[in-house]
Amino acid sequence: MIVSPRVTSPHATDFSSLSALVGSPRFEGKAGQDLAAAIWEFLVDPVEGLYHFWPSEDRLTAHAVNDPLKILNCFGWAICGQNATVLANLFKAAGFEDARTVGIKGHVVPEVYYDGAWHLLDGDLKAYHRKRPPNADQIASVAECVADRTLVSDQPNRSDPYYVADRTPQAMAGLYDVEPRTGPLFSEWAHTMDFILRPGESLRRNTFPEGKYVWFDGWTESVQRFKTEWNDGPWERHEPHRRYGNGLWLYRPNLTDACRDVEAGALEIEGFAPSVTGLSAGNKGPNACVFEFNSPWVFTGTPGRNGAKPTDGCILEATVHQQDASSAMRIDIAVGPLATWETVWTGPGTGTHNVKLDLTEHVANAYRYLLRFACDASGPDACRLESLSVASSIMVAPASVGRLVEGANDLTVRFGDEHGQRTRRLMIETSFRDPPEVRAKAHRLENLYFQPDTADRIRPIDRSRDYEIVFKVDAPPQGRLKRIYAFGSYRCADPQAGNTDCVATYWAASESGRWHPLYEGPVPTDAQRWHFSRQGEATLRSPVPTVFVKFVGKVGMNNAKVRVHWLDDRTRRIHTPLLVDHVWEEGSGCCKMHSERIGRSDRPHQYQIICGPGPALRTLGMRASSAPA
Repeated sequence: MIVSPRVTSPHATDFSSLSALVGSPRFEGKAGQDLAAAIWEFLVDPVEGLYHFWPSEDRLTAHAVNDPLKILNCFGWAICGQNATVLANLFKAAGFEDARTVGIKGHVVPEVYYDGAWHLLDGDLKAYHRKRPPNADQIASVAECVADRTLVSDQPNRSDPYYVADRTPQAMAGLYDVEPRTGPLFSEWAHTMDFILRPGESLRRNTFPEGKYVWFDGWTESVQRFKTEWNDGPWERHEPHRRYGNGLWLYRPNLTDACRDVEAGALEIEGFAPSVTGLSAGNKGPNACVFEFNSPWVFTGTPGRNGAKPTDGCILEATVHQQDASSAMRIDIAVGPLATWETVWTGPGTGTHNVKLDLTEHVANAYRYLLRFACDASGPDACRLESLSVASSIMVAPASVGRLVEGANDLTVRFGDEHGQRTRRLMIETSFRDPPEVRAKAHRLENLYFQPDTADRIRPIDRSRDYEIVFKVDAPPQGRLKRIYAFGSYRCADPQAGNTDCVATYWAASESGRWHPLYEGPVPTDAQRWHFSRQGEATLRSPVPTVFVKFVGKVGMNNAKVRVHWLDDRTRRIHTPLLVDHVWEEGSGCCKMHSERIGRSDRPHQYQIICGPGPALRTLGMRASSAPA
């Protein structure tokens, strides 16, 4: 099993984590205004940065995606509010004292705090404004642009670039003819780019589109209102007209006892065992095998527009044998942890059956799903899963795949999570719009009632004390929990109410044990009572099988996320080589390929690719071969 392999290059920014991104060579040695400008230059870069397009939406909340790693790795575009949030979060990740987003006239921009003042750098419209002499080398704030709009319209010391092609500085000055409104920065660092390559599994990421993307609900209206911005999917209407990328997970394990693929690849297994002919029922009665599909890139397919179902994105093919009619095999799917199982296929009778299912409508705009193969066997070997192939399409931001340059490319394959550990991730996400979902996922609810049709979503029954929401997270059978992250989205307090409330989240190894803080802090105020976020993370000295995570507060809460990282014992027991394939085109139009075989995944591996003029990376592939018994 191969844990989170990633190819890094001195010629490309590392998108695998926020710490890796802000630690990239392009930011090395910079501080203050130089660092702020360098981060802005990254986000407006015509190769690695974001382009302007309609908002992507989170499946859990149906709100715009705010997590920087999702936007930078899965999509590659953002609307102004998302762009400002990403840029402000990059400033925070780089160590700046503070950052925020500011609403002006029909637009949202970020500000970063350094040298005792706020400074505006707009990544969406691609501009910042310098002050007048004698401070002409300093970047102005929103307030300063509001006080003197000629800093925008008549700027002699312009940033490069200075606004997008169809936005004149004179028109943009009008954005600052307004009373700006600021609010707390919505920081959500819940997503990670961690993944596992199991024996028999491959991952391909392309820098070009294959016609598969998520159709978000808000796009139906946008296609009608902004027809000049639409071109059969996400795209950049200005040069260089960037688009999205696609990719494919392909899982084809060897299910026989000649290999250890099932031992390595199954999340849970009961009764079933590999045999000469495949995965066979091992005993009379219930048998089940669960496979997890957990991708840091969003699952997608050929989009279903205007409410139609998406297709061709997640295709399951299997060969199933049933010895008798009473031993019918079934296939179930569940999207996300603790979700309800839904049966998508039941064996029609005795004999061998070739199954092909399009599961795209279930998994589109999700990042994790489970497949369960189950039967109530009349006896040993009464049911068999003889072959399995699951092809899951994903969306990929092309810049995150990497790039090649003319001449020598010194590449390094690194393994492990952000901290270099061999962990796997598990996320529990809960939307308080759906009380039954909260009750199903939570371990315990105390002093809490639901009002899902309001902005608060939940409130304490006794308002003199906090509500408590406790989640219990168990490690999978083969694992132990090593790290915990918690995120909460709350409603700001009314500034006129004299609020003194706080919110907090704690973790414990047992519900009766000592509770350790993940975050604690006061509730900020906001005149419009917009939502704010809190997040925290902890590393456990000693791995444990179970953790409890408790959210407490008095203010409204609209969603919560708990992410755990677990150590899988099988990653050290079962080894397969990693094959890395690069496919690129050169200026002459010829197509080149390089394949690298990496025998060990417990340390970095270095290699070199020599490219001719004008190389353009097309595909980066990774493959883990089957593991012999």
